[in-house]
Amino acid sequence: MYSIYLIICLFSYTTAINLNYLDPVVLQTKTSPNIQKKAAEAIIQKYLNNVNVIISPVLFVHNKDVFVLRTVNGQLQIKASTGVAAVWGFNYYLKKYCKSQIAWQVQNVQIPDPLPEVDETVVANDRFRYYQNVCTASYSFVWWKSEWSTHVEWMALNGINLALAPIAQEAAWSSIYKAIGMTDDEINEHFTGPAFLSWLRMGNVHGWGGPLFKSWHNVQKMSQDLVVSQMQSLGMIPILPAFNGHVPRAFSRIYPNSTFYSVNTWNKFNDDYCCNLFLSPFDPVFKSIGKMYLRKVTEELGTGNIYSADPFNEIKIEPWSTILVQQTAKAIYNTLIEQDENAVWMIQNWMFVHNPLLWPVDRVKAFLTSVPNGRMLVLDLQSEQWPQYDLYKMYYGQPFIWCMLHNFGGTLGMFGNIQTINKDVYEVRKRINSTMIGMGLTPEGINQNYVVYDLMLETAWRESPINDLNQWVADYAERRYACNTTATAWRYLFKSVYNFDGLNKIRGKYVITRRPSFKIRPWAWYKSKDLLYALKNLVLTNNDNCQGGFDHDLVDVARQLLQYRIDQLYLNVVNDRYTNSWTFNSSITRFLDAMKDMGDVLATQKDFSLLNWLQSAKSLADNDGESYLYDVNARNQITLWGPNGEISDYACKQWAEMVYYYYRPRWAMFLEIAFDAKLRNETFDEKSAQRAVRSSVEEPFLRLNIASPSSNNPRVTALNVYEKWGYVSDVEDLPMNVIKRDPERRTTLADIDDEDDAMDYTPSVVMWHSTTQMN
Repeated sequence: MYSIYLIICLFSYTTAINLNYLDPVVLQTKTSPNIQKKAAEAIIQKYLNNVNVIISPVLFVHNKDVFVLRTVNGQLQIKASTGVAAVWGFNYYLKKYCKSQIAWQVQNVQIPDPLPEVDETVVANDRFRYYQNVCTASYSFVWWKSEWSTHVEWMALNGINLALAPIAQEAAWSSIYKAIGMTDDEINEHFTGPAFLSWLRMGNVHGWGGPLFKSWHNVQKMSQDLVVSQMQSLGMIPILPAFNGHVPRAFSRIYPNSTFYSVNTWNKFNDDYCCNLFLSPFDPVFKSIGKMYLRKVTEELGTGNIYSADPFNEIKIEPWSTILVQQTAKAIYNTLIEQDENAVWMIQNWMFVHNPLLWPVDRVKAFLTSVPNGRMLVLDLQSEQWPQYDLYKMYYGQPFIWCMLHNFGGTLGMFGNIQTINKDVYEVRKRINSTMIGMGLTPEGINQNYVVYDLMLETAWRESPINDLNQWVADYAERRYACNTTATAWRYLFKSVYNFDGLNKIRGKYVITRRPSFKIRPWAWYKSKDLLYALKNLVLTNNDNCQGGFDHDLVDVARQLLQYRIDQLYLNVVNDRYTNSWTFNSSITRFLDAMKDMGDVLATQKDFSLLNWLQSAKSLADNDGESYLYDVNARNQITLWGPNGEISDYACKQWAEMVYYYYRPRWAMFLEIAFDAKLRNETFDEKSAQRAVRSSVEEPFLRLNIASPSSNNPRVTALNVYEKWGYVSDVEDLPMNVIKRDPERRTTLADIDDEDDAMDYTPSVVMWHSTTQMN
């Protein structure tokens, strides 16, 4: 009897969720079927003309997108509920029936003639397929213009129907700031440079890397108009930004009678760049400014009715209290619905994950339940490693999206949680009390580890986990390369680098990209032999017929092996400090030689070039002054990040020129100082050596002339890497210090560790608690 009662209660709890405002049938059909048909055909016909597209919203099944694929008289017919579903269906056909792939950086499209026969109907598993992290705009998209249109096509090909829109936020704010009386100097002092806008928007910093120029605003408005229109024409839902409470310091002058709270320091930024003001949610100016902003961002292109605002991202407002977070939630929500009665507020759960001491469970509940059920959509931002839906009881009835974050800072390095992705998302979706209504990709940066994202995207339509991941990855390799000789290599990769299942932070901080120190403790979650076997099978296979992404991946695996070897050789360097000078020098030479070889192999593939990043930045400039500022922004973000190295190497990039001009030179200088101290029988002062590296390598890099490196054939160079570094003497596998999951414990995931903590293998661990701090 009790079990029946429990089932009834759980069923009631589940059905109580209000999804009236999160209905794709309404949100995705604002554009007519005819317009969506044309938009879908414009993408599909780039690859295949012999196709007939029919868009009919009546095909929705339980508020979920549907596509139907049939070959009729040799022609592919696609019937779909929306334009994005039609393009999704076409890509499904390419992958499953044509063994093809259209990825971020590479593609292989092979469509047989006659067309393969198909008769299949696919219903999406969830209402939404979400894409983007608020940081992706800075780490990957910041210098984009024409790239945006191609990327929206990629989104459609993978069924994304809900995504952050590239709105010219600062152009809108500039207009509002001038209207309320801010001077040009005050505006310039507030705006960061382009590479740091994500953190300006969330109230973490201001001014750093700025100002912004009129030409910048013009480019962003152009991208906004083109991309939002493209999304809407396909039936995608663009998520627009909303006011989150953070305002420039000049507001205290303009609104002397308003109440402002202070924002605590973020990541050691000093007062020149840190800590704006936070407008009290009790103050009527909060709604006034919020409505002005909403009107501005929706005035030309309308709205998708879903808005993003993150008021407490990695920050603490003084005075901090549960009442403050409750009232802020209410103020944001009420501002939204007074401007748009159908509004839904989307948040990232990162504020809770980042600092659980500030967010005891009762405070999280108070925040989430301050907004009516179904009017808040939560991104469980890193479900593949740090799921929070159980801790917060399915977000106390608010709908959420199961997301895979995977990447921080746009760093390179092969890793992934394939077992978790292939299991948990299916399990959570089917729970009787689940409030999950979508799956999502939320990387801080793209263009890395595409296989993990491809696997995750398939959870949107697969009914159950993949039974044989080895077979799946063999198929993946054939789709990617148009050859079937690399299955063994990919099985070793799935056994090693993509088989991570721990709680450790993985932030791209390998020895080569770390600031030189003798205190680093490298670790791994796999055996080097499996990675070596993967590279062996790639370089020794009969790869004459392999194309598409083969060279890209060959270079990436060779880079990964060298990354591992460099970590191993570093440990030898550390140990040999205490032996004789000859041995120490020999270890240093081999260590730096491996770095040179990494630069050489990366130089063979354009996807691993710093010059792409720098040239994209300068292409947005109208004059030499703008070109200089954008170039410095681009260089600083991937190195020091802040003016004093506040977040050094967080967005590190294993690109050829970075190895040649930055990573290897600073290690070379650091080790030269250490070796000289040994020769002189002097005590080595690590802090002084690091200061020398900062002044002689890191800071000059911001103005260094960087030339295009010479390159060789990637297949020849990768083979040389295997021959030289596949088997090396006197090294041991890295310690496998994997922090196992414990349901009673969670680990904080601050973006940056303190310098001393960064030298440790294990992140700080805290007990979750539910202490109520109501005041």
